[in-house]
Amino acid sequence: KSENNQTELPAKAELDDAAVAEFLEHDRDFFLRHPELLADLTIPHPTRGAISLVEKQLDLLRARNQKLQDKLQQLIDNADANQTTYDRIGSLALGLARAESLDGLLQELCDQLADNFSVDAVAIELAPREQGDWPQRVHTADESSDESSTELLVKPYLGIPPEDIDLPSLFGDQAEAIASVAILPLGESFSSGAEIGRLLLASNDADRFRADLGTQLLSQIGELLSVLLAHHR
Repeated sequence: KSENNQTELPAKAELDDAAVAEFLEHDRDFFLRHPELLADLTIPHPTRGAISLVEKQLDLLRARNQKLQDKLQQLIDNADANQTTYDRIGSLALGLARAESLDGLLQELCDQLADNFSVDAVAIELAPREQGDWPQRVHTADESSDESSTELLVKPYLGIPPEDIDLPSLFGDQAEAIASVAILPLGESFSSGAEIGRLLLASNDADRFRADLGTQLLSQIGELLSVLLAHHR
């Protein structure tokens, strides 16, 4: 007892955020037993002043639902983009296969790359032909080219035009506007050193062929062209 003969009540245990959160986590029926608290509790809101706990829960559910809808739309968009890509590859393959001549093959390649793959300029560089000369649109690879140029034939390259690439020679008047390139090796078996040349795709957009982009689609185009060119060597 105190000096005033009053009984002292034991001090209440201090509650912190973690203790309250843990209690509610383990007692999910708390608000079912105390529904009146749902109407009385308010939560600060940046634009509406204060809102009830029920309103807060609705806001959270709406936000979660919106995230799910955005994710679903992203999956749908990706599926549509993939289907479009497959359709374009199919169209390119059919067009090249139907070409009746080497000139027709190369013309079809350039047309489809420009129309369906957002390529501003195309150049084809090939090793000297076994029988006769390549068509005029083909650039014959210089056998005395330096080692760095040869290395580009081993795997696809994406990025700004390499310094050893003679853009004016390959792309003519379009060379000055070129900001990014994709260089694809052409050949039946790159691992065995049977490279026959390279396909150079150019864009006036620096982001079109960024170095961090994937090369699977471009590799498929290179492999397709390699197989068809092998019949014209």
